[in-house]
Amino acid sequence: MSKVLALALNTTREAVRNRVLYSILFFAVLMVVVSAIFGSASIGDSMRYVKDFSLMSISLFGVIIAVVLGVNLLHQELSKRTIFNTLSKPLARWQFVVGKFLGLFLTLALIVAVMASGLSVFLSLIEGHLDWGILVASGASLLEIMIVIAFAVFFSSLVVTPTLAGMFTIGCFIAGRSIQYLDYFRTDDTNPFIHFSVAVLDALLPDLGRFVLGDQIVHGTSIDATYLVYLAGYAVSYSALLLLVAAGLFSRREFK
Repeated sequence: MSKVLALALNTTREAVRNRVLYSILFFAVLMVVVSAIFGSASIGDSMRYVKDFSLMSISLFGVIIAVVLGVNLLHQELSKRTIFNTLSKPLARWQFVVGKFLGLFLTLALIVAVMASGLSVFLSLIEGHLDWGILVASGASLLEIMIVIAFAVFFSSLVVTPTLAGMFTIGCFIAGRSIQYLDYFRTDDTNPFIHFSVAVLDALLPDLGRFVLGDQIVHGTSIDATYLVYLAGYAVSYSALLLLVAAGLFSRREFK
């Protein structure tokens, strides 16, 4: 376990040094600032607009960072040829996969925490009180990002090209966010093949829409603690399953 943690911390340090990360973070902060400016000028409840747009920005840019860092995970190791030095040590390949995943998740956890804390402080200065719902919604977004990281690690272990791995990861994210629309194809007169395909997709794809709590928070709806525990269990279980398959694929992969 100490080897996995050491690799995770090293991965976090490497990710923090990534210049692309700071570029994306800059645009994320810019989006939050822009939302505050336009929110103050909007008609109606401006704070709802600011919260809604800011939470969307945290989620969106968190996913973008997860995809960018995740799909380049193995590619950078191969291009720098550091993977041969890493795998030559007494480190199992599954430990390598889990360590990289934990390192990326820790990186995203720090990023989401910084953005959510900054947003909470900004809103508390305006409203005069701390809105804990912002932190709850951001935590739910982080759980969604956990699954996205797992997808990125999975496809990074499966294919060599980062672009292809990124396209697959983004495709799974979009499909997971849109999974509720599959119910439109479940009618009595649906083609059996389509009905079967929809059932397979429903079983395999994660329902990422469950992690979007922005609307409830913005409109003041309380979130049940048991539902948050359910979301955490769902994210951890789905991510663990993806990592298990990724570790199996990575263990059979040959490097030249």
